[in-house]
Amino acid sequence: MEKNLILSVKNLTKTFDKLEVLKGIDLDVYEGDVVAIIGPSGCGKSTFLRCLNCLEDPTGGSIIFHNEDLADMKVDINVHRQKIGMVFQQFNLFNNLTVLDNITLAPITVAKKNRAKLKTKNFFIKLGNIFKKKEAKKPLYDLGKTIAEIKKDAENKALELLTAIGLEDKASSYPSQISGGQKQRVAIVRALAMNPDVILFDEPTSALDPEMVGEVLSVMTDLAKRGMTMIVVTHEMGFAREVANRVIFIDDGVIVEENEPNEFFKNPKNPRLKDFLSKVL
Repeated sequence: MEKNLILSVKNLTKTFDKLEVLKGIDLDVYEGDVVAIIGPSGCGKSTFLRCLNCLEDPTGGSIIFHNEDLADMKVDINVHRQKIGMVFQQFNLFNNLTVLDNITLAPITVAKKNRAKLKTKNFFIKLGNIFKKKEAKKPLYDLGKTIAEIKKDAENKALELLTAIGLEDKASSYPSQISGGQKQRVAIVRALAMNPDVILFDEPTSALDPEMVGEVLSVMTDLAKRGMTMIVVTHEMGFAREVANRVIFIDDGVIVEENEPNEFFKNPKNPRLKDFLSKVL
């Protein structure tokens, strides 16, 4: 069965002042793909990921997502970013919010904004209807759930997700009260709460103590088994070998080699990749 194309990246470049970090990246990501990206420090891996979510504006090229080019400055990136989750090295949780509030903040905010937009539209429809005959009056938009219902639904989903990763008892805790591994698992749940089509992971275990790495990789492995589309910048070669269905090696701003995991690790073709793997395996 043919998979749906989720992201299509063509000739993506990124320059900081005179430093060319990405020199023309091409990558197609399909529904259910787990793409592991490896490479030496400073090769452009994290910059590439940040460009996909437009946390960095690409210098050139295109990122086609839902038939729109995210690299086009006219596109409302905030709309599309709702469907592109991101998990960072340093968790990026709000320390002044509880675990539950960290997870529900985005879905509640987005739902409130969408509801407010409909209310504004209804206001102008009502104004227009004043001067129209009954049969010509436009119907009002259904506002859907109340603010209270929106909040309750978001909290229920957050608790369901926390239960799935064994952290339901931490819902009322603050980030300072939980471990690094627990913070990263909460960060993953926060991304999931928006029902994303793809989640980007930027070295999600690099800031963790070794004993906490396993619990985060376990959650990611479970997501992969459930069919979540994932692009993962990682130093965890075991994860890349066992969980990813494609592995990409980036060096000096370009994709040097790409293959399925078994062939990638057993029979690397590029001399630079061979040298890299000899040092990390």
